[in-house]
Amino acid sequence: MSGPTVYSAGDYGDMITCEPRMPAYAEALRQAVTPGCTVTDIGAGTGIFSLLACQYGAAKVTAIEPADAVMLLREAAEANGYAERITVVQGLSTEHVPEQKADVIVSDIRGSLPLFEHHIATIVDARERLLAPGGTLIPMRDTIRAALVQHPDGYLSREEPWLRNNYSLDLSAGHRYAVNTWSKVSLQPEQLQSESVELAVLDYRTITNPNMSGTVTLHADKDGTAHGLLLWFDADLAPGIGYSNAPGQPKLVYGQSFFPFERPLTLAKGDRVEATVKANLIDGSYVWSWTSRLFRGTAVKPELTLRQSSFLSQVISPDKLRRHADSHVPSSTTAHAIDQLGLSLIDGKRSLGEIALTLREHFPEQFKDNAAALNHIAKLAGRY
Repeated sequence: MSGPTVYSAGDYGDMITCEPRMPAYAEALRQAVTPGCTVTDIGAGTGIFSLLACQYGAAKVTAIEPADAVMLLREAAEANGYAERITVVQGLSTEHVPEQKADVIVSDIRGSLPLFEHHIATIVDARERLLAPGGTLIPMRDTIRAALVQHPDGYLSREEPWLRNNYSLDLSAGHRYAVNTWSKVSLQPEQLQSESVELAVLDYRTITNPNMSGTVTLHADKDGTAHGLLLWFDADLAPGIGYSNAPGQPKLVYGQSFFPFERPLTLAKGDRVEATVKANLIDGSYVWSWTSRLFRGTAVKPELTLRQSSFLSQVISPDKLRRHADSHVPSSTTAHAIDQLGLSLIDGKRSLGEIALTLREHFPEQFKDNAAALNHIAKLAGRY
């Protein structure tokens, strides 16, 4: 299972200066925080929400973040006089046991879309275990919207070099992978070829299922070529407070999400595309699938059906697939033996240095010096 996405200080800086996202969060927090209340900041990053909660009168803030970036919050809390009010927890909120439940929980652990890694499961757990009865969740709801889009520049990488190139080579085998790869984009309203339609509503006050499935009918409002579906979300942080990353809105850190068609669709005004979009959380990551049916004019039967999935964007060898089958019998290797011994020596008594020495004694060919053995066991232990 993969861990949470790690961001750089520059990434966090972009989040803090992102408008209107940041002012909207600040106002939602200002309205939710009452003097003396408790706040939990999930996915706190460098802690901007935690600091603002203190500024607005929170008596106690718990900032939870698995990445080392949360160390910057310790310095910022001291610099702003909030060190006694902010408790930093480096880890996952799903593993945190609070001393008391929070009056307010704030988070922004989305990606380009709100269906991102363990976002939904994290919010469900926080709502059920960490939030006091009658408490406030920020954000409270996201609405995912979809539209047909013209994006020739973005589609070019799906066709070149796979269907045409400057070397007179047949590279068409790569085309089927390229057209199943969705990407983050920032497009403009004039590129839309239909009105946007609501695909799904994620209400964090009630949601339980991390997976999503929705079907929309998109009517071409002009002649032209549709290169795919464009998805974005409208965020409701609190009643009357929110923002959107829709085309035409100020550019946000999220971007929009472009799901290409297997081939561009030449549409006349009035044609329609019925699109079913699904997102299923598998081993910490979402697998997206999108099925598009093209109807001409008032036709009741589709002229064309395209079935695509982000799973099909991965080039996976048959041998690798066989190694994941339930019938596969793995062979023991030296790497297995090293890790097996290393894990067996982690007993709460031995230091990493002591374990590294033992590993080097048993596997002198694999570890040329103590530093190599120490580095290996430190990484292994860190996974747990």
